[in-house]
Amino acid sequence: MPSRADISDMRGTGRPGVRILFAALFATAALVGSTGPAGAANVVHRESAESALVARINEVRANHHLPALKIVDPLSTAARHHATNMAWKGYFKHDLKKDGSWYSFSSWIRWYWPGPGYTAWRAGENLAWGSPDLGARKTVTMWMNSPGHRANLLGPFNRVGVGIVHISSPGGYFKAYPDVTIVAADFGRRT
Repeated sequence: MPSRADISDMRGTGRPGVRILFAALFATAALVGSTGPAGAANVVHRESAESALVARINEVRANHHLPALKIVDPLSTAARHHATNMAWKGYFKHDLKKDGSWYSFSSWIRWYWPGPGYTAWRAGENLAWGSPDLGARKTVTMWMNSPGHRANLLGPFNRVGVGIVHISSPGGYFKAYPDVTIVAADFGRRT
């Protein structure tokens, strides 16, 4: 079963400046369906898989004496939008394709998780895909075996949002596979 992971991490002080990018991953089980733009394959949102993944992440964090991550709507919306966008448009990267333009993670994550007004601000994104599926346990195991992913999993974040979608007959980057599950996990911390 092919799969791939990628990570992005951005740190800031609430002021414009240099951002540091890293990488991580995700995936699992099922729920609600939707159809994308004209010609796009069916995309199914996997809400129960999202819950399973967050539970597994928090289990690993507890094993390392770290507090659980709290699920928040802004990061959940960001992750679901990005996973769905990648599925519909057939790409796999932290950038977001919108209206024919590409937006870097450091740009588009602020639409959902703004930094101004906070002393310190940090956001990170973990991506993964698998054909046909990835389970929470396998995904987290892969993360823990990757230094960048592990750093994000066990890092100083205190909030999370997860988006997991399954697409049949995907195009673009995923076109060689009949079914693909795409995972986006967006982490955040603001003080």
